[in-house]
Order: sequence, then structure tokens, then C-alpha cells
Amino acid sequence: MADSPLRHLSTFVRYLRGERTAVALLALLVPAGMGLQLVAPYLLRGFIDGALSGDSRKTLLDLAAWSLAAAVGTLVVTAGTEALSSRVAWRSTNRLRADLVEHCLSRPPGFYRKHPPGELVERMDGDVTRLAAVMSTLLLELLAQALLIVGILVALFRLEWRLALVFAPFAAGTLLLLRTLVGRAMPFVTARQRVAADLQGFLEERLAAAEDLRVNGASRYTLRELGDRQDDLYRKARDAARASVRWPATVQGLSAVSVVLALAVSAWLHARGQLSTGTAFASLSYAMLLRRPLLAVTTRFRELEDAAASAQRLRDLLGHGTAAPRTGRGTLPAGLPGVRFDGVSFGYEPDEPVLRDVSFTLRPGERLGVVGRTGSGKSTVVRLLFGLHHPGAGSVSAGGLDLTEIDPRALRSRVALVTQEVHVFHASLRDNLTFFDRSVPDDRLRAALGEAGLGPWLRTLPDGLDTPLGAGARGMSAGEEQQLALARVFLRDPGLVLMDEPTARLDPYSERLLMPALERLLEGRTAVVVEHRPHLLRNVDRILVLEEGKVAEEGERRVLAADPGSRFHALLRTAGATR
Repeated sequence: MADSPLRHLSTFVRYLRGERTAVALLALLVPAGMGLQLVAPYLLRGFIDGALSGDSRKTLLDLAAWSLAAAVGTLVVTAGTEALSSRVAWRSTNRLRADLVEHCLSRPPGFYRKHPPGELVERMDGDVTRLAAVMSTLLLELLAQALLIVGILVALFRLEWRLALVFAPFAAGTLLLLRTLVGRAMPFVTARQRVAADLQGFLEERLAAAEDLRVNGASRYTLRELGDRQDDLYRKARDAARASVRWPATVQGLSAVSVVLALAVSAWLHARGQLSTGTAFASLSYAMLLRRPLLAVTTRFRELEDAAASAQRLRDLLGHGTAAPRTGRGTLPAGLPGVRFDGVSFGYEPDEPVLRDVSFTLRPGERLGVVGRTGSGKSTVVRLLFGLHHPGAGSVSAGGLDLTEIDPRALRSRVALVTQEVHVFHASLRDNLTFFDRSVPDDRLRAALGEAGLGPWLRTLPDGLDTPLGAGARGMSAGEEQQLALARVFLRDPGLVLMDEPTARLDPYSERLLMPALERLLEGRTAVVVEHRPHLLRNVDRILVLEEGKVAEEGERRVLAADPGSRFHALLRTAGATR
């Protein structure tokens, strides 16, 4: 049995709750518009028969005036319906978009590995846009069109029952066929939309890496891959079109046959004197009018199936995405927090452990340097401490509280994470520092920039804190971007600082410029610093060496650096620095 589109759309009816007044007005306007369409042929019949039978000029003028009023009324009702439906559609779908963005912002990193940005954009834009019609008048219009069909048949029976008998089986058969075909195209439409979203994700990823693709000779491969994906989209779109066109084509064919029959019956009855000219015109007007709602229903049901497929995808995104981390409601106690890993094991995939039984303790105010080969689990340590993931076994605590017991917002107000990747928004320097919080005084912003070593740079900016940064605006070097990340942390003044290879993108000169700011930032704070250059860990108190996800060595930095047999000493020797 075909899947019902309404079942998928029912989830989103709640977004119409804030539009009760507009929906109530639409519930009046849509039937009113249908009623005015039913009145017009009756007025036409009266005018034609009156003109042929010699009715008075006043009677004919009255009928003409009523016809004009019906036409104007139809125009007003149509305009009002369009205005109200647009408002309902945009306001309701804007609320849906806000929920989708909030949902995506709360997802853990694993969610974004399964859903690339291009796909999410397609869902929030394309899928939500396809729902806009449903959020306004689509369901109301379908009901009104069904009522219009019934009204036309009733009017036809009142005018000439023999003509009505021509159209009644056609209308009943069409609606029965509609009931049979509803939902048949949905699997094909869903497949088409899924491939379109995948193509969007592919384009977003490749365009972001356009320079790397070009300089490494991968442009031709990218174009071949694009061609394959476009071919796949074409095949899915063709299958969806074939499945969707059967119903409108059938209705068009049946409609043409019924109109020809109606013309033949009307001509036969008129020739025998059993049908007046006005009644014949009115009946044929109703016959032609009957085609409109039937064809409208077919068109709208195609839109309904498109919207239902989008609703299904959005519902999956909202309800069946990667689960958000478990969270509590506690807050970190005042003062500098200590950190503790107790038998922690963790893997991003079930059968691929990254950390194995990792344990260490960091007292308040201590600074820990984490070193090891690539893939040893260094970055995972800071991600667990920041609450981006929770361990599969063991516990991670800060300030004496398990992180699962702490409200994420409370945790991140006291903990700062600095990574090698710094995102600079297309916004002013002020907004890039405060993340769009306009309540922070300018003096604090300048002080934070000064602590990060960006004071001289700030004085060179043409508009100071209001200078736009990001793509299409003022660019920044990798070193300046990293200093901007430090300025963000100085501004927050956290008790616990987590750093994940903050110097990875820097050349030696930029590295030397950044080190004084790093030293100021770590002073007087609890810190965990992941660094692939062990010689830069001069200001940490303790060292943790990881190998294949396990603790290979732990101890005071000065002791390990002075011990020729230690792993940390070997790493320093490899880097050319044994102090």
C-alpha cells in the first residue's frame, strides 16, 4: 500500500499554532472564492437567456453588475488568500528553520560526519521551502477543491441532469483513481531529493577545496565525479517525474473525453429544444470549471508528495540524528578546577577504540602537556574534557564533578577550547571577539586584544573594532587568527584552558610571536595543552605521553626532560631540544 503523505506532514502541523487567526481567515476566504466561482455560470445563464428572450435593460444591467461584483470579489478573495497564505507559510517555516538550526547546533561532532554542511543547507532551504505551501493553504485548498467538485455536480444536476450524468462518473472515477495513486510517487521523490542533497554536499566540499584540487591536478577527476552524480540525479528525477505524471496525464485524458461528450449531449439537447442557450452555456461553463479543480487537485497532490518527502527527511533529521551527549544541571564550583580521568576508554566507532584505560589527575592551577604520535588520542583527551563526547567506560571530571552532571553551558562558561582551526566570521572584529554579544565594553575588547599581542595590529585597522573581517573583507594571517582565538579566551577569563595544537599551522616566526601570549594565557589557570612540538611545552608542570591510546608515560616535566631514558626526553631529542 502506498505511503500516505499526510502521515509525514502531521508532525509539522504544530508550527501553525501561532497562526490561528490567519488560518481561520483562510478557512473563510478559500471556500468563499470557490462559492464565487460557482455563482458566475448561473449569472451567465441568466444574462444569455434574458438577452435572447428580450428581458428589460435594467434586468440585464443588474445581472451584469452582479457578474462584475462576482469577478471583483473573486479577485479580492484571491489576493487576500495569497497574502495570508504567504504570511502563514513564511512565519511557520521560519520557526521550523530556527528549530532545525538549534537542533544542529546541539549535535555532537559525529553528527556532522554523517551530515555534511551542503546536505544540511539543502534540507534547511530546499526541504523547508517545499513545506511552505503545506504550511499555508495546500490542505485547505485540497478540501475546498473537493467541495467545489461536489458543488459543480450539484449545480449541473439543478441545471440539466442529463449533462450531470455525463460528468458524475468522470469526477467519481477521477477521485477514486486519486485515492489509489496517492503516495505512489513518494519513494521516487524521496530518492531524488536525497541525491540532490548529496550533490549539494559534494559541491560545497569541492568548492571549499578548489585551490587544493587545482594545484594537485584533481580538477578532471572532480568533473568526472560531478558528471556521475548529475547523471544519478537525472535518473532519479526521471523516475520521480514518470511516477508523478501518470496521474495528471490520466486526468487530462479523461477530462478531454468528458468535455467532448458534454458538447455532443448539449448540441443534441439544444437541437431538440430541450436545452436553452443560456443553460447550455452555463452547463458547459460548469463542465470547463470542473476540469479546473480536478487538475488543481492533481497538481497539488504532486506538491503534497514533494512536501511529504521533504517532511520525512526533516523528521529524520530532527528525530533520528545522532543523539546529543548526556547532560546534567550542575555547575563548576568557584575557583580553579582540577581535572581527573579515571579509567577512560573511548572510540568514535564501536570497534575502533581511541583511548584505552587512560587515567591521570591534574590539581587546580596545574598545567599538563599531552604529547604523542599522530593518532595516539591526544585531541580526544581535550574533546572529552570539553564535553564534546562522553567516555564509553570510566569517567571524566572537573572541579570534582563528573562532566555528565554539569550543564554544558555552565561548563563552557568556565572552560575554553583553543584549536588549530580558527573560524573567522564575515563580521566585524567586535563580533568575532564577542560572538555577537554587543554588551561587552570596548575597553575589555581592547584589553583582550592587547593580552593576545594584537594591540599594534588593532591600531592599524581603518575602523578599529568595527573593521569587517572574513571572506570578502580584511584577511588575517594564520598567526593573527590564532592570536584572535587567544583574545577570545582572555575575554572570557576561564579557569580551565584546553589547547589542541594551537601552533600547528604557524611558521617559526609566527610561533615565536604567539608564545608570549600563550604564556600569559596559561599563567594562573588550570590547563591541558596538546602539542606535537614538545619543545614548546616549557611552561607546563606535568607531561602525559600517549601511545596507541594508552598512557605510556606521566610525570613532572623537568624530571622527564632530564631523564635520558624517558620517552619525553627522546621526543625532545628528536626535536633538537632536550631542556
